[in-house]
Amino acid sequence: MSQTWHVLGAGAIGGWLACELQTIDCPITLLNHRDTEPTRRLTLSKAASAAPNKAPISFTFEQEPVSQASAISALLVCTKAWATEAAVRSVAHRLSKNTQVVLLGNGMGLAECVLPLIGDAALILGSTTAGCLRSDRNTLHLSSVGTTYLGPAGADSNPPAWLPLWQRSLTQCHWQPDIRSILLAKTAVNAVINPLTAIHQVKNGALLKPQLLSSTEAAITEVQRLLTAAGETAIADALPSRVKAICQATAANDSSMKVDLTRGDPTEVEWILGWLLTHLVTEPPATPVLQALYDEIQATEKVRRSAS
Repeated sequence: MSQTWHVLGAGAIGGWLACELQTIDCPITLLNHRDTEPTRRLTLSKAASAAPNKAPISFTFEQEPVSQASAISALLVCTKAWATEAAVRSVAHRLSKNTQVVLLGNGMGLAECVLPLIGDAALILGSTTAGCLRSDRNTLHLSSVGTTYLGPAGADSNPPAWLPLWQRSLTQCHWQPDIRSILLAKTAVNAVINPLTAIHQVKNGALLKPQLLSSTEAAITEVQRLLTAAGETAIADALPSRVKAICQATAANDSSMKVDLTRGDPTEVEWILGWLLTHLVTEPPATPVLQALYDEIQATEKVRRSAS
């Protein structure tokens, strides 16, 4: 039998991955802070483009409190960026040098927060372009399978022994030794799409329409300016086409930042746009459009969280 994967953060992406791994008989245990139920049932439906003629499937998972003392050998972390550090700290006592930790989240800077907490455990970073929404706590809707990349947080570039298991489960799953470039390219796209859709309360496709196209292009230009200053010219050059392609492919989707802002939940702006503005280069060029977006998201988030 395969080793058990513990999943910390069984939201849209974490829940989807748990379901996919269980499909190939990989043992999965969900970790929780408050839920006292011994099991949890998730229902996953897939759009026709992701799985033609497939009816929704229900999966039942074992659950454990994070406070339990038993050791964890494989941990998948899919929490929101703002919750990642506290989440990993809550299970740090269960990790060892034999533990493999996969951190799959949005934004940059998360590895730096997690590494001091996990001791000698191995840290692997991940990114996925899969599109999955959660209509309620236990119901998931996969709109697109996308591509999942995994790579080392440190110098060891050898893929883990369990990678073939993931590749059996996921249609497109690749080992990428230079995972930072993958994460940075995704963060650059999110820095354009997420704040604009959140502030204007529009779906992704609206950013390519005449009313918002100039704002989209201005944000792209300033993200390119930051990337170029950091020597990331390839990512900068590809950014306009990547933003356009993603807006077209997900035209009817809501960005996670728009959803969070609407609900009055914390957003991930600090780890996406905030990180680019303050951590990518020591002396960043002027980016007034991006700074205004960042400030407005922060102010709106504060007001909406207070109201909720």
